[in-house]
Amino acid sequence: MAPLIKLSTLFFLWAISASIVMAQAPKDLNTNFEYELKLSVDASKRAAYLKKMNEQPSPYEKVFTVLSGSVQVANIVDQVKFTGGTYQITSVGNLIAGMSTALGGQRLVRESQGSVSPSGLVSLVYQEKRGNTDLLISRYEPPKKTITFYKGSFRSPTGSTPLEGSLIDLVSVGYQFIDRALPTKPVTYQVSDARSVKRYTLVPAEVWEFPIDGKKIKAQRFYKTTSKDDTATFEIWFSQGRNLPIRSVIGLSDQYGATIQVDLKKIPAL
Repeated sequence: MAPLIKLSTLFFLWAISASIVMAQAPKDLNTNFEYELKLSVDASKRAAYLKKMNEQPSPYEKVFTVLSGSVQVANIVDQVKFTGGTYQITSVGNLIAGMSTALGGQRLVRESQGSVSPSGLVSLVYQEKRGNTDLLISRYEPPKKTITFYKGSFRSPTGSTPLEGSLIDLVSVGYQFIDRALPTKPVTYQVSDARSVKRYTLVPAEVWEFPIDGKKIKAQRFYKTTSKDDTATFEIWFSQGRNLPIRSVIGLSDQYGATIQVDLKKIPAL
């Protein structure tokens, strides 16, 4: 099988979220959400892209040449805290035993901090470190209507851009609607990945049923629109009731030839 994807791409999760005006703020909570991450690959797409671009695969990619079909490759634990008008979400992704050994125990650590506004979670500081790459940070200052990006620490800004309105990030995506009504029409959001801000449109769709903890949980699917310049797909399912994130699926572009699926292992005590 041809080489597949970079470690940093494996950990690219959750691309979009929401900011809808609701009447009730989410309740205070402090709990963990546990997920398993599965990866399926299309080696031909990745190989064709590398050939087209005259590029060579990274050393990390060779670790994934043994994959066939959909395979669990990592576990993720999100510690979610809502307290009064603020929130903090710390997400840690660890590769499973075999891959962790092959890649020197590298992991993904992300953190989102911000405020809880009438329109949802507002990301003020988002940071992530993927394996042995540099720490990346974005800091949003609503009074100045500016978001600034950093590499390594707050002492090393890499650029800034004007920004008006609420901002979300790749970690707050799944928790935007806890104890809030889900949107009934397509909505567009501003999303930080600690490198830049992108605009995504999320469309409500049908209801599915998932077996979790021996129970059948109904959850509504939402999907991201695509375009010529943005071919990556994204879907996320929110459970009916408290709107917990049950599953998310990211279909990466032909550049990577991979699909990432993240499933909630059990319903946490809230």
